[in-house]
Amino acid sequence: MSAIEAKVHMLESVAPDLTLVSRTLDKLIATIADDYRRKLADYEKVLAEFEKQHNMTTAEFQRGFDSGELGDAPEWFDWDGYAALAAEARKKLVEVEHAMS
Repeated sequence: MSAIEAKVHMLESVAPDLTLVSRTLDKLIATIADDYRRKLADYEKVLAEFEKQHNMTTAEFQRGFDSGELGDAPEWFDWDGYAALAAEARKKLVEVEHAMS
């Protein structure tokens, strides 16, 4: 059992009102979702700048980069890194939002 699981288990066993624990966890999850939304907005802003500068979508870029057509300029690795960060943030945000429903 992880330290977090142990704390949640302890709260479940000693809290006089599990509604309070649930509301507190809901607030924590909402805060985490907000953090992922902010990160995603920042990543998407950078991606939009790359897209505008190079006149292609990130999906088009990734196809060209992954196939080797674009070469290996350092800027491509930056773009690819931001695309990966955005994808991971989207994935985590979906998970967190699912927990909120």
